[in-house]
Amino acid sequence: MDLSPDLIPFDHVPKLTELSASGANAAVAAAVAVGTLYCFLGYRVLKFIIGLTGFILAGASAAFLAGWLSQGNPIAMAAGAVLGGLAGAMALFFLYHVGIFSLGLLAGILIAFNVLADSVEPWAPWAILGAGAAGGLVALLIERPVIPIATGALGAWMVVCGIAHFLLGPDFLTALRGPLQFGETRWYIVVSWAVLAVAGTLAQFATYRRPRTEIKEVVVREVER
Repeated sequence: MDLSPDLIPFDHVPKLTELSASGANAAVAAAVAVGTLYCFLGYRVLKFIIGLTGFILAGASAAFLAGWLSQGNPIAMAAGAVLGGLAGAMALFFLYHVGIFSLGLLAGILIAFNVLADSVEPWAPWAILGAGAAGGLVALLIERPVIPIATGALGAWMVVCGIAHFLLGPDFLTALRGPLQFGETRWYIVVSWAVLAVAGTLAQFATYRRPRTEIKEVVVREVER
């Protein structure tokens, strides 16, 4: 079989707008639930979040590739999503620092994208990628304060986009390409995201509990004094 992209165009891959209403709503509801977990409990369940991130990234990539190669066959896409997702989850779960870098990378790209999305400068895409790389490196260097911010931002974005989908329908994607000006739909989406991200981050800092081993080390140091 000839796998030339000319013979297998990307428009064969199903899009959200092509799903049934119930299927699209179920997928968005799942995204809101996952986003809530990221936003408010990201650091408390960090290893699970890392594995889930690997599942989402690898599963989505594998499903897209399977859809491209099979001309949108749903069974092939589902199989690709499950197998690719499991492989990605296992990879990031056991490669802990790669998972930490990935969370910082995604958060950095997301924040920079919302700041620079209206920029027409040719360096803007490179700045977004650079911000992502910087976010990943900073997350590796100072994990504890950065990961709650990263998971708060990522989770809040999933929640806000999910709610926007229910309020505006699939056309909310068009709103995200609109101008970032007061009174415009995208402005309300971005501001809601920022507020929820801050709330989620503060909640994570407020509820974070140090591991028992860490508490034991503190107690031992105090006794030795």
